Amino acid sequence: MARELTIQIRLTEEEHATIASQAKREGLGVGTYLRALALRTAFEASPSPRGRAFRALREIQEHSKARGLDKLSAKEIEAEIKAARAARRRQ
Repeated sequence: MARELTIQIRLTEEEHATIASQAKREGLGVGTYLRALALRTAFEASPSPRGRAFRALREIQEHSKARGLDKLSAKEIEAEIKAARAARRRQ
């Protein structure tokens, strides 16, 4: 059963501008961005299988970013996928 929850947050103009900038980078509105952030944080803190999956995804994202993979172009990503699939077929 789903529950509806309303949260009010008071932000300074500077805080709102920072959050709005982050939301815009993600292609989201401020409210949607904050809801997504709250849900992600709650799921990551959960001991449930979904929480473990969220934590694993976060670790993978951080590892990829540390390796610079977040800077690859679409063509480079496709080439990486193609190479990985070819290597898997050879095994």
